[in-house]
Amino acid sequence: MKLLPLILLFWLADIAHGADLPTQFELEYTLKGTIGRGKASQTFSIDQRQDVRHYQIKSEIRASGLLSLVKSGSIVLQSTGIIHQENLQPVLFTDQRGSKPVREVAFDWQQQRIVYRRKGKEMIERLPNNTQDRLSFMYHFMFSGVPQTAFSIHETDHRRLQSARYAVSEEILATPIGKFASIVLTRQPTPDDPRPKKLWLAKDYFLLPLRIIYMENSGIEVDQLISSIRYNPDGHMQRLVTHAADR
Repeated sequence: MKLLPLILLFWLADIAHGADLPTQFELEYTLKGTIGRGKASQTFSIDQRQDVRHYQIKSEIRASGLLSLVKSGSIVLQSTGIIHQENLQPVLFTDQRGSKPVREVAFDWQQQRIVYRRKGKEMIERLPNNTQDRLSFMYHFMFSGVPQTAFSIHETDHRRLQSARYAVSEEILATPIGKFASIVLTRQPTPDDPRPKKLWLAKDYFLLPLRIIYMENSGIEVDQLISSIRYNPDGHMQRLVTHAADR
């Protein structure tokens, strides 16, 4: 496997608007926390159809520990939608837990409504502008850029829609594949949702999600740390290795 030199293809001006992005990223993570040890993976794909760019994100978590005690199999999340110049617009989000039925969230932007489908029932709420699902939120900043100060955003999982406020900071993140200058987004707890959530984005590498800490509704804590990045800058998958932040 050819190793990518760390200085190629990364320009912050282009990153902020999603210009010149590879059409596929494959990310692998190691897991820790009360979820137990294990692995996680994410793929982010871009597909051009006529004049519209579509995206697909798939996340899979496989772990021992508490997850294996309460869930059979893995947790598979998927998000599909449309790429606009400055944001992602989800169309469908699904959450599959082992052999249990898939939970769906449909985004009806024309009617400005969000539809939750689970256990044979539907629940409909008003859909605020620029709402992101659990997966699209992590890749949304490739196109919008990251605010320099604290910001609010509407986000949803398979259960409910909520407005969340995030603090913005920066730090150097050590990972198995090197150190990264990262932008850190920390959700501020509220009485309605005190669960922690924190996201590290690679400042110089397409704002890819490097580390994710969050808590499931069941109380299981998940800590994902990047262990591999592969992408296709020229139609062929290549692996990224960097020690840029060591300098």
